Amino acid sequence: MARIADDSDFEALKRLVDNHDGWTLELSKSDTQVYTRPVPGCNFNMVKIHTEFTDVTADTVFDVLHDPDYRKVWDSHMLASEEIGILNVNNDVGYYASK
Repeated sequence: MARIADDSDFEALKRLVDNHDGWTLELSKSDTQVYTRPVPGCNFNMVKIHTEFTDVTADTVFDVLHDPDYRKVWDSHMLASEEIGILNVNNDVGYYASK
């Protein structure tokens, strides 16, 4: 069952960033690491990717990732993307299909 994320969920998400307990390193290249972790009761793994962009600000990365029109230009793996609905200022529901 899905629910609207609150501040405690955001704090838990921030803790996941640096904690690698229970995660499997699947790929490690110069500035990028990809980790996976099983999710109890789910057939999908949780995926965590850490990378470093030395030539662009975090604000720009956020804007580029969240701009649905511009993403069609640079994301060659995207088949379709659609905003389904906004639950509140911090939560939305969307659809993203990739190759």
